[in-house]
Parts: sequence; C-alpha cells; structure tokens
Amino acid sequence: MRNQETVFSGKIRSSKKILLPILALAILITLYLTYGYFIADRDEIPKEIDIVVTKNQTISVIQNSTGKELYSGTNDEEAIRVAVNSIDKGVILFDQGTYNVASAIKLKSDITVIGKDCSIIGYRIFSISDASNVTVKGFDFSDPDESYARHSGTKSIVEITNSNDCYILDNTFRNFGAYGLYLSTLSPAHQNTRITIKGNQFLDYGYCGIMIGKQASHIFVEDNLFRDINAKKIKPNAYGVALAKGSSTYRYSEYIYIRNNTIENNPMWEGIDSHGANHVYILDNTIKDCRIPISVAQINSDNIYPEPVHNVTIKGNYVKGNMSAAKQDSGIYVIGGRGPGGSVQPYRDVVVSDNTVVDVNNWLHSNDGGIVLMHVDGALVYNNKISNVGGTGINLAGTNNVQVYDNDIKDIVKISKPIYSVSVSNVKNSYIIDIRDNNIDLKDSYIYYDADYSFSRQ
Repeated sequence: MRNQETVFSGKIRSSKKILLPILALAILITLYLTYGYFIADRDEIPKEIDIVVTKNQTISVIQNSTGKELYSGTNDEEAIRVAVNSIDKGVILFDQGTYNVASAIKLKSDITVIGKDCSIIGYRIFSISDASNVTVKGFDFSDPDESYARHSGTKSIVEITNSNDCYILDNTFRNFGAYGLYLSTLSPAHQNTRITIKGNQFLDYGYCGIMIGKQASHIFVEDNLFRDINAKKIKPNAYGVALAKGSSTYRYSEYIYIRNNTIENNPMWEGIDSHGANHVYILDNTIKDCRIPISVAQINSDNIYPEPVHNVTIKGNYVKGNMSAAKQDSGIYVIGGRGPGGSVQPYRDVVVSDNTVVDVNNWLHSNDGGIVLMHVDGALVYNNKISNVGGTGINLAGTNNVQVYDNDIKDIVKISKPIYSVSVSNVKNSYIIDIRDNNIDLKDSYIYYDADYSFSRQ
C-alpha cells in the first residue's frame, strides 16, 4: 500500500515545505565540504625515523641519524620518556615488543609515535595536552588487568586535552575499564579541535571506546571497530562513541563526524550517543546487537538549557537489533531537552534519511519505534527502510514542522499495544506534520494520532 499525502496541522504554513528541503541540502553540502577539507592522509609510515625504540632482554633508545644510544636498561617507562623528550619534533618508531607503562607519558607538539608489532600495557599510556600536530599510530594498547571492571572512573588509555590537529590511527584498544580515548575539557578555556580518529579497534572493554568531551570541534571518527562493549554486563551503561553532556558553563561541541564505523554487541546501552552537540553527522555506520543503537539528545548536567541544540544528520546507517534480547530499545532516537517543571527545549533541524532499521524489539512501550523523534522542531524523515520492529515504525512525539515521506515500513511486530506504521502524539498549539508517499504494508490504521489539538486533514 502506498499512501497519498496526509497533512496534520493546527495552522498551515506552506513555506516550511520549501524551507526544510533547502535546509537538508545546505546541511549535506556543509557536511561533505567540511569533511573533505579536514581529513588528511597519514596512513604511510614516514621514511625518516628520528628515534628507534627496541626491546629484547633490555630496552634501547637509538638516535637513528647517528646511531647514538640514548638509553639502555630494563625500565620500559623510563625508556619511552627518554625517547619522547630527546627530540623537539619528529618520528619515534617502537619496534617489536611489549612495554609496560605505570603513568601517562606526555607527547609534545609535532611528534609522531608509531608502533610496529608493538604492545603497550597500562591504565594510562599517552597524554596529549596543549599540543598540536601529534600522531599516535599502530599500537596495541591494553589494560593490565584481566577484569576491566576493577579500574573505572576517568582513566583513559590515550587522553587529549586542549589540543588540535591530532591523529589517532590504526591502533587497537582492548580490555580497559573506563575510556579507550578521551577528548577531555578541564576548564571553559579549553577546547579540542581537528582531531581525526581513524582505523582503530576497540575490543572487549567495560565502558566507553571514544568519549568526546565538551567544547570539541571538527572531530572525525571514521572506519573504527567497536566490539564486545560491557559484554560481561558489569556496568549499568556503556558506549561505542559518546559525546559528553553539555552545561550552561561550557559551549556545546560542534561539527562532529561519526562515519563508517562498525559497532557490535553492547547489551547494556548505546552504540552511538550524543548528550548535546551541534552539527552532528552520523553517517554510514553499521550497528548490530546494541541495546540502544543510536541516541541523540540534549541532556545538560546542570539541568539548565540556555539554547536548543541543532543540526543533526543521521544518514545511511544500518541498524540491526536483537529480537530475543531481554532489553532492546528503539533503533534511532532524537530527543530535545527536558528541564525542570516539565519545560521542553526542542532539538532543531534534524535529517534522518536512508537508514535501515531491522529486528528492533522495543521494550519502552511509551516511546517505542524504529525511528523516534521527541520534542523536535524541524525535521525531514525520508527514504528509510524499517522492518520487523516492535510497536511502531516511526514515532513522532511533541514534534513540529516535520515531513515524513518515501519511507518503506513493513512487518511491524505487536508487543503490548496495537501496531502502527507512524505514530503522532503530544501535538500542541500550531504545528505541521506532513506524512506522504510512504510504502507500508498496513491497510488500516497505519497512522496513530493522539493529540490535544484539533487537526485538519488534507
């Protein structure tokens, strides 16, 4: 069944039908131009190596150009510090071996560290602070404990603070309790900008693979693998990629690109999570067997919302849930801020398109759906494929100026309530919700409407 145009409105404002597609086009142009400008190709190992670190029975640090030995001994951490502090800029190559680090080693500006069949074990390994042009590539990082639950808190294997133009490439992070990579912000004067995190693996860990803190900008998270996240179910929540909560003191992060990553097996919480950022682009990711695959919401730590977050594009993602899981939430969420006393700060300017959402068994029946928009003002939801999801295909709650079109919705599964392809609820005051040209397999009651304002249907 292909339904014709259905418009629910308290007040028709036809200009929105023109402005929203223009908005979507502007977002996509900005996305691709910005993304192409900042990504740099650093996949090749530099031909000129300044320092070589080797380990057999002892550890040696050699100045490559002269052959001078800068360190020889058995203290791994001391050797690495000597290597890092021996040059003002350049490339340090860690040759084959396993190194142990007890406290974080600070990397200076203009330094590249490369691991060649090299493992480093420690709770905190590299720190990049107040620096620029730093590359960390090719290492196997691991927490020293067998059980990642014993070391949580804010420990991070690699931490970046108030830095720019940094590259974390082709590393493996495994068996850690808190963060694999943390972009931290220690004061309102700090920011991280132009950070590329590409080609890494985050395996069998307890809490968060990549945590992007407040006031970050132009962050590129691309082609990474996240697998077995809190699989032991020790912590109440866990993440593949997360953007930290905002506040009224710190600026929201912006221009965050999360693209072409694979996230698998997170039974307790979210694959991709944003607690508050502007210009977020979640593109072409594969997310399987995560309790909450994608969640974008405005959640401030101080419960104060001075401004709405805006501009998120969720496009081209493949989301596959687990229908047999005890707790499997909705596939894609976008949720505005909710302040004290029931006040609402809507998320503005949202595009959700070209996603595939399958096998999502929604257990939160009050706001279930393959795709859920709550407290959103200005959205395009189009060309998504939704099948075998529990309850509702697309759920619109408290939304305004929304267009839902050219979606394919079929095989909705009944859990506790009647099934619908599209649900519209909590509509107040003046609004436009345009539902048209969707391909659905329900002949009757394909739209559920529960609002406290009269509407006209055209």
